[in-house]
Amino acid sequence: MELQNSVCLLLNLIVFTSAREPSSPICSRYDYEERLLERVLRNELALETTLNDILKTNAKVVDALKQLEDGKAKVDSTLAVMEKKQIEIESTLSDFVNNASHTINATLASNVGAMVKAASDIKDNATVTLQRLVNQVNILKDQLKVPTIYFRARITASFTDLSGGQDVVFPTVEVNEGQGYDPSTGKFTASIPGMYLFTVQYCVNYNNYVRLELVHGGKTLQRSTHYDAPGAYPCVTMQASALVAMRDMVWVRTTDSSKLYADSFRYNSFAGTLIHV
Repeated sequence: MELQNSVCLLLNLIVFTSAREPSSPICSRYDYEERLLERVLRNELALETTLNDILKTNAKVVDALKQLEDGKAKVDSTLAVMEKKQIEIESTLSDFVNNASHTINATLASNVGAMVKAASDIKDNATVTLQRLVNQVNILKDQLKVPTIYFRARITASFTDLSGGQDVVFPTVEVNEGQGYDPSTGKFTASIPGMYLFTVQYCVNYNNYVRLELVHGGKTLQRSTHYDAPGAYPCVTMQASALVAMRDMVWVRTTDSSKLYADSFRYNSFAGTLIHV
């Protein structure tokens, strides 16, 4: 704007001077001044064009600066929003971490307590179960023990005459574990099923026969016969094993007429024992 004022002032000065001076020939001083004025005008036009360009450029620069300022404001606003979001995210993350840590610690504490209680319960249950197993094993051991079933009885009379098919009674009881032998009948009744071993010893009177058999439930288990010719009063043993059921009976019976002999050196006896259940 100052440049335009200077140019206008120069032009006015030139016009004023030309109006006061007299006319002159073409090659006079006025011709020179006219040409000078033309050059000045051309320069003024060039300067004005340049000024316009400068003004346009300045406007563009101002507009660009304004856009930059607007962009800067937007960037500042965006940065402020981002900072706010960052603060919010950090706060949210911190709250989440704290809550998660609290939850995990509480869960761990609860689980550890539950595990400790469960371990204690398992230990107690294991102790009870072990004690039950021990008791059951002891019961089974007691059940597996072979009970004592054993008897032995004999005839104390010196001479005993027996007819054929007669049940032999051994009235003197020496041992009767389990109370299975009946001295009044001479029969053994099994109270526990199992494998039994029965033994009969009989002694023969001089010049006589003894014919005996072991009977289980009416059926013969074993038989024996002996005759004393030289008068030695020999003793003979008869033995048999049998699987006897509960309440089965075993006894001694003659198969023909017989005569037993006994003294302090010779026993007529009937014995039995449970050997396996």
